[in-house]
Amino acid sequence: MSSTPEEFRRALSQAFGAAVTGDANGLLLAEGGVSLHFSLQTEKTRQIGALQLACLRVEISIQAGDAVAAKTLLARVDRATLRGGG
Repeated sequence: MSSTPEEFRRALSQAFGAAVTGDANGLLLAEGGVSLHFSLQTEKTRQIGALQLACLRVEISIQAGDAVAAKTLLARVDRATLRGGG
């Protein structure tokens, strides 16, 4: 995704508040009996002409909760991290 780790954390924190915590390996979102871990790796910046885009690899793992609840929470995360475009 085109984001920095700080931007990703900010988007999650704005949407989920105190349910988002950090550790040495990324971020943990715990809400409604579901815990999702987001491993964040900064990748090489992409350049298109003069435009430079941050690149972030995000690997998500389910730490707690059932698959249906995790899928629902992940859909909310997806909406929270969308950016406007045109």
